[in-house]
Amino acid sequence: MILPACPRYGIVLAMIPYLGLTNLSFMKLFRLLPFLFILVATDAGAQCMAPYWDLTKQFFVYDNGEKKFIEPLAPASVKAGKNYVAFINNESSRLRLYYAGKTYTVCENAADYFATDNWFVWKNYSLLGVLYKNELKTLDKLVLGEYWYGDSIISWITTFNELKVFYNGETQTIEALPIQQKTDAAGNVTSNAKMGDNIFAYVDGSNQFKAFYNGQVNIIESYEPTMYLVDRDLVVYLDNMNNLKFWSKGKSYETTLNSINRYWTGEGYFVYYSLGRQLTVWYEGEEQILAQDRPKELLIQQNMIAFTDKSDNFYIWYKGKTELIERFHPLSVKAYRDLVVYQDLDGRLKGYLNGKHVQVSDQIVNSYELYNQTVSYSLQPGDHTFWCLGQSTTITE
Repeated sequence: MILPACPRYGIVLAMIPYLGLTNLSFMKLFRLLPFLFILVATDAGAQCMAPYWDLTKQFFVYDNGEKKFIEPLAPASVKAGKNYVAFINNESSRLRLYYAGKTYTVCENAADYFATDNWFVWKNYSLLGVLYKNELKTLDKLVLGEYWYGDSIISWITTFNELKVFYNGETQTIEALPIQQKTDAAGNVTSNAKMGDNIFAYVDGSNQFKAFYNGQVNIIESYEPTMYLVDRDLVVYLDNMNNLKFWSKGKSYETTLNSINRYWTGEGYFVYYSLGRQLTVWYEGEEQILAQDRPKELLIQQNMIAFTDKSDNFYIWYKGKTELIERFHPLSVKAYRDLVVYQDLDGRLKGYLNGKHVQVSDQIVNSYELYNQTVSYSLQPGDHTFWCLGQSTTITE
């Protein structure tokens, strides 16, 4: 199914009267169009979208400042991406999709579905599909085994035990023979593979440790690691000397780190507690100590690390830099990619966006939701306020 594209050229033409361009010659307009397209492209990438329902449980979507009615009943489940909202219809249990101002039925039943920043992926019995460039695209109709999805890669095992990937609009076979299988303590057999946002790592049938990254299969090691994690631009694993090793943006980094029991990954970085209880991050080939002791609260989400130390100081680490944000322990903290939202001691909402402090709400907020880069909250019954990229919009029922 081909869906309508988000309008861009129409936006450009509509902007012309407001920019004082009505009397320009076509030649002058032509010279100015590239600049206008840059403005539109920047704006088009700034998607502000969130699902919500009113007091009567009617289902709506906040879409870049506008209220869009979806259905008369709140959904059975809902997931939001940057520019779409997918949900299971409460009345007939259908999988539906709101995209580019319209609502579409994807499946006539409650199929499995998943939301990433950029992709909507669904699995209906043996059919695997994705929303890709305005098209509800079927990838394979006979996916009876395992499958994995990231933000730019989808991979699956075919009925012939081939390993296929969908990347950059194309499907290709990356392993013609079965990859390694592992059996857990309960006797379940699964493929030895893990997916990150833009890396798919696996062990092939000959025990080679590989990663599909930037459209190519890379051999990381000629042996199977005892442990590995995958995130955006990063694979972390234990080498044959039981030391941690990093494969970051296609380059290998050796360390002498071992015996680490608590660790996490973010987008391009690795967080762990050292043997001395220090909160430490590995980022772009270097180690940084964030705190001398384990924090009271720790949140690791995509590009952000937010933590409160034992003295109730609240810090945020972002792209290699740590900043003291507040000298108190926030009531709550949520994060998405380049945004952290938190409540101060009075319940007001503050934020940290792209390395800068922002005010989300100067009113006391009891509860709030974070849908990608859109904050949703209500100050009183019947009112819905949405904050996105520094702008607030209140919709009254």
